[in-house]
Amino acid sequence: MNKLYVGNLSPSVTVEDLQQLLVERKLPVAEQVLLKSGYAFVDFPDQNSAIKAIEILCGKVELHGKVIEVDYSCPKKLR
Repeated sequence: MNKLYVGNLSPSVTVEDLQQLLVERKLPVAEQVLLKSGYAFVDFPDQNSAIKAIEILCGKVELHGKVIEVDYSCPKKLR
């Protein structure tokens, strides 16, 4: 699974902010980013990139004053 959920985002975060964060952490720039209010879904090119993003970002990185959460995206009915 290459799609990740990125949560606990400040309302002021933009797609460009998320992409810049990936570049700064030497992660591949996501193929697609769907930004909503307070969260985003990010598609990575492969599973290894997604795993690396979770390990590097989840609970360890602050963006616009909030520590972000990163995990695999799963459909609502499976939660």
